Amino acid sequence: MDRHELNEMFDGLTPDPARERELLRQLLQDDARRNKPMKNWKRVVVGVAAAALLVTAAAAAAVPGINQRLLEYLGIAPEDTQAAELLAPGAMAVDIVKEDNGATLHVTQVLRDRTSIMVLADFTAPEGTVLDLDEANPGISKGFESLTNFPEFLDEAGETIGDHMVSMYRWKVLDDGDPLDNHLSLMLLLNPMEGEPAVQKTDSESAIQETAFLRVPAVDLKYFDFSQMADVIVYSGDWSFDVALPQEDIGYVQQTKQAISEADKTGITVEEIYVSPMTLQLTVTGETTADRDLLLLDCSKISLKDKAGTVVALQEKDGYGMRDGQKQVETFRLAEITDPAQFVGGSLTLDLSCGLVTIPLDDLQPVAP
Repeated sequence: MDRHELNEMFDGLTPDPARERELLRQLLQDDARRNKPMKNWKRVVVGVAAAALLVTAAAAAAVPGINQRLLEYLGIAPEDTQAAELLAPGAMAVDIVKEDNGATLHVTQVLRDRTSIMVLADFTAPEGTVLDLDEANPGISKGFESLTNFPEFLDEAGETIGDHMVSMYRWKVLDDGDPLDNHLSLMLLLNPMEGEPAVQKTDSESAIQETAFLRVPAVDLKYFDFSQMADVIVYSGDWSFDVALPQEDIGYVQQTKQAISEADKTGITVEEIYVSPMTLQLTVTGETTADRDLLLLDCSKISLKDKAGTVVALQEKDGYGMRDGQKQVETFRLAEITDPAQFVGGSLTLDLSCGLVTIPLDDLQPVAP
């Protein structure tokens, strides 16, 4: 049995919401028969979790609510329950099924922090269909149309919030062990536009807006063919969907007014540092007369240390960032899932043309709900 088959088995063993409700009902009935009422809701949760663990004994490291394929995509080993538990508050298991033209899109998971949103789905065409998205070529776009149709954020009433709130999004085809069958595992990767109410509550003149849903266009499965310099439609249809978003921010944030300089630019200030288990985001403001970055930042110029003084490695930038001449926002992926609480008392050092600038992270604290 390969890893994909094993993951599918684990996913299949995880109780669905209906099964969890049935387990809860049985637990309550058994408790009533013993005439030992539950003292509080925590005992109910523990009971359901225990029942679920009995079902998933073969996957002892699984954390309820998080799909194993999502953890695998993030590089989390099956036995690393600590990393999975750090992500759990920002994850939500969903069950959305969309059908068109004989094919089915099944959306199963959504995960987010302030900087990014991930949506996991499975696409299944009729038996005998070959879904060839040129998976052997890693440098091309694959998935649903992502150049003209952009996702939208919705409030609790289903109304669209703002315009142009997505700075980047793309579909990624995950390895499922058989690239030429009738099934695909897909991941939607999305970066909200910084400063908009896409990932957090934001004060407005009239009210506090809170995003509750993400509307995702999923039209025509395709890939880009460089030989033709055009998109190739592999399967036509419309599987667009709305998905609920988790409402808890899993990150820590620190407001700061650290003045810095870079080359011939002055009056630059680091305004905010945000760290989640997945990402580091820096918000910088300042004045510049040219159409260029306020800071020239990459992984080699940033050193993020936890409270023990250990450097936590960063990977490439996550998304395209945001620049408007007076504000620059850059997001970097952490090389491994890390508890943001470990950075309280740590430091952030920027290697700039004017020298090293170190910002203590003594005031880093969980994002307020």
